[in-house]
Amino acid sequence: MILFFEYALASGFEDKGILKEGKMMFDTLLNQFLEVDNVTTLIYKDFVDDYKNFKNLKIVEIENENEIEEKLNSILKNKKIDYALVIAPEDEGILYNLTKIIEKYPVKNLGCSSEAIKIAGNKYLTYLSIKDVVKTPKTFPPKKYIVKRIDSCGGKFNLFDENFLIQEFVDGENLSVSLIVGKKIYPLSLNRQYIDERGFVGGEVDIEHKLKDKIFKEVIKVIKCINGLNGYVGVDVIVNDEIYIIEINPRITTTIYGLKTEPSLAKLLIKNANNEELKFKVEGMRFTIDK
Repeated sequence: MILFFEYALASGFEDKGILKEGKMMFDTLLNQFLEVDNVTTLIYKDFVDDYKNFKNLKIVEIENENEIEEKLNSILKNKKIDYALVIAPEDEGILYNLTKIIEKYPVKNLGCSSEAIKIAGNKYLTYLSIKDVVKTPKTFPPKKYIVKRIDSCGGKFNLFDENFLIQEFVDGENLSVSLIVGKKIYPLSLNRQYIDERGFVGGEVDIEHKLKDKIFKEVIKVIKCINGLNGYVGVDVIVNDEIYIIEINPRITTTIYGLKTEPSLAKLLIKNANNEELKFKVEGMRFTIDK
């Protein structure tokens, strides 16, 4: 039995853009997991009808997002779960806390450890972990800052507190690398990211690039900087004359929507959890997100 859920679908997240990305990731992996074993999932009451006809899928209905941790504990305590994977944001410790719950039980976590999420889910701790190993934008410690025009008058300024970071701007190509991390580090694909004022709006998966091998080498360096990264990991990169590591995502990313592997990503994650050698073929496609 596989326990698998996506936080936006489980909590009834109101942001339609985030919900759309969550559903893209969930649907992609759900269909793959169902080819392997029975699946138990948590889904918010308004979305249950979309999945009630899936064979071999056990749905635990969520009435209120505050129930998620309680229901997760109950499933792990009372059902025979072999593998568990949660897709959730790092915001406000959500992914960290859900992973800590999974780690209390004798199941194989297909994702990153809570130890790794604590570092990679914090942009400043990530910066401290990788700044002496690879090129990464200079990042200032989180504290109160004011931002004002260089020629401003009248005391006008914007105040940012410890929840924000000030980081050097680096111009270049917005790329990412998808990997599976375990006993070995397996780069799956180099991807182009489409980003505008709305945020991430799509990508092109498994692209060719003259610096592809060098990008993979730099990304592998940063993966080795953080203990406990496991399963699927996405690393954001900006490339100009240099290769800059921007962020490490210790979780499934929306890029998997355009990532086709043989065996499937779900099967690769399970093989990885069992310390098996991974052999795979990759095919990518371009996709967009209508936000």
